[in-house]
Amino acid sequence: MSSWPLLKPLRPRFTLWRLATAMCVIVLALGLTACGGKSKTTTTKTPVATTTTATATATTIATTPTSSVSTGPVHGTLTAENHAPVVNKDWQYALTVTDAAGHPLSGTVDIEFVFSGVVVGRDTPPTHPVTNGRWQDTIRFPADAVGKLLTFRAVVHTHQGSIALDWPITVRQ
Repeated sequence: MSSWPLLKPLRPRFTLWRLATAMCVIVLALGLTACGGKSKTTTTKTPVATTTTATATATTIATTPTSSVSTGPVHGTLTAENHAPVVNKDWQYALTVTDAAGHPLSGTVDIEFVFSGVVVGRDTPPTHPVTNGRWQDTIRFPADAVGKLLTFRAVVHTHQGSIALDWPITVRQ
């Protein structure tokens, strides 16, 4: 009884794979932490285009699909240029937040970058104001993010509750 029978040494391949994955996540996190450094923060009351849904009026960039939450007391819609932002190029996104009756809600939004279910980065600054139910911004992605399957996540907080809006992206050259 010199060792517990359930403890076995890890195979070197498994250990290297986990190390490589961890290093990838760390590099991506460091790169995305600075992604908002050159972002231009703007809020506007004039929408670029308007799309009407059953629950809210959403500000959109062009006429792309949206990510939306329409259950509970807080409804939200996230729209972006596309799902393939280009490294070091401006990428616009917009969101709208309403209550169940369609009235705009104010609050804050936290912008996060998720890789394999783990938050690996945040916008700089991470929290932005949502005024009269709207927030719009432009960000740039670093070269370290190229080819990674990421989720752009907007976590909206209002006095009626919080919602998370996800937008899958793959940054390209």
